[in-house]
Amino acid sequence: MKRTLFLLLAYALLAAGCNTVNLAYRNADWYLQHRIGDYATFDARQEAAIRQDVRDYVHWHREQALPLYIAFLQNLNGAAQSAEPLAPGDAAHLRSLLHELYRMTMQPMIAPAAHILAGMNGKQVLELERYLAEEGRERRQEMLGTGHEEYLVLRSKRTLSFMHWLAGSLSDDQERRIVELSRSLPVTAEIYMQQREARQRRLVEMLKAGADEVEIETFLADWLYAPEAGYTPDQRQAMQEWELATNRMIANIHALLTPRQREHINDLLSSYIADMRDAIASGRKD
Repeated sequence: MKRTLFLLLAYALLAAGCNTVNLAYRNADWYLQHRIGDYATFDARQEAAIRQDVRDYVHWHREQALPLYIAFLQNLNGAAQSAEPLAPGDAAHLRSLLHELYRMTMQPMIAPAAHILAGMNGKQVLELERYLAEEGRERRQEMLGTGHEEYLVLRSKRTLSFMHWLAGSLSDDQERRIVELSRSLPVTAEIYMQQREARQRRLVEMLKAGADEVEIETFLADWLYAPEAGYTPDQRQAMQEWELATNRMIANIHALLTPRQREHINDLLSSYIADMRDAIASGRKD
């Protein structure tokens, strides 16, 4: 469920074309139901409950989440437009705000997800187990590639792709510097994947053992609010080093921005803010 809801957030923020957020919301019910339907074959009663949960969630998301997204994008744009150097601590603050948005976006679906999961039969649990295993293999390939060097290449390509979207055209020197910064980050993706897969296995074990709704809800909430709980001391240290290095990288990339790229960022984020305001207004008219 966690990945599905994150995809909804990405869908709402990054859909292509004009009036992007309204377009996303017009299709969000279908999109989210389709993604949830990938997990298992649900019966008519379960599907009806999922449809209602999704409708409730999309309405909540439009009314409660979008204003907070707007505030975040305004903060992000303010930092991007500032001629003052961005300190690593400023980058850490922005990332903290983004993490809070993520948790806020996920939290309302914990109880409905627990309700659906607790009602799954043995066949559905096996379907979920198979789906998570296959999805995990695909995600490992997508994130890690086939080895250390390929992972560094993939990570730097993702960073460059994001910066092209955010800032527009980059010079050869900027691309080279961004790749260097990305490659210098500690490698922690394996830690993330190990923890994710361990929690998925634990969830499946709980379902096979007949865990009740309250137990599942508690587990999902812990997953959302305390993802570091299962880390070893070495893993926790590695993740802290990655966080600090990421903040420094963001500050260094900020220093590379040209006036034209800052203008591109302003135009891009302003368009999303306008779309979100339109989506909020149109939702209240419905």
